[in-house]
Amino acid sequence: MTRAELQELWQERINDFEASHLNGIQWCANHNISLSQFRYWRRKLCLTAPQASRSKDRWVSVDLTDSARQNPLLIQLGTMKIEVHPGFNPDLLADVVRVLRVL
Repeated sequence: MTRAELQELWQERINDFEASHLNGIQWCANHNISLSQFRYWRRKLCLTAPQASRSKDRWVSVDLTDSARQNPLLIQLGTMKIEVHPGFNPDLLADVVRVLRVL
């Protein structure tokens, strides 16, 4: 198998994983694929993808009214959800998002 064919195979697998709404461990177990190989290829394809096609997710600005500032904000990143409460620690949120990007 050529390098391009291997990359295409793994891109199809990653696309299938993202559409499955499973976590990496579950998806790999269902497809008899090594979790370490899955993580390697997911990271590799993410880093080599053009910036425009790297992710469907985009940062958006949020303008909160005073009443909305008192309620938690729900952030969804693929299948993962983060609930941010008023008074949150922005450094902790940044660390969590960095970790989730490589999963």
